[in-house]
Amino acid sequence: MTMEYSGINESPTIDLLAASELTAPQGVALALSATGAALPAAGADALGIALVSNPEKVAANGRVDVQISGCGLWKAGGAFDAGDLLATDAKGQAVKAETGNYVIARALETATAAGDLIKVKLINSGAKA
Repeated sequence: MTMEYSGINESPTIDLLAASELTAPQGVALALSATGAALPAAGADALGIALVSNPEKVAANGRVDVQISGCGLWKAGGAFDAGDLLATDAKGQAVKAETGNYVIARALETATAAGDLIKVKLINSGAKA
């Protein structure tokens, strides 16, 4: 992250400290709180998606890389279509957003089953009406 002189981070990714141990933090949504990055509640706000290059386990207070803008990869929590607005489930996986869910991304590909790694556009647009 380069912010020494301009105060602007030109990267779509940041590294954060994990609030608690994260197991398999690749392609899952992460929320940010005063204690660090953690899995969000189902339908809740999330800062971004953990990069697929993260290690299999990140210790509490360990560094986790998170994509906060642009297009990336998100692990599906079930089937949905390209173009669908997406929210998170309790595992940090992408599901079709329902009324009241915080919309984190738009699907750029169709997911056929839970576990599919699909391309998304991060939009963080607030609660779905």
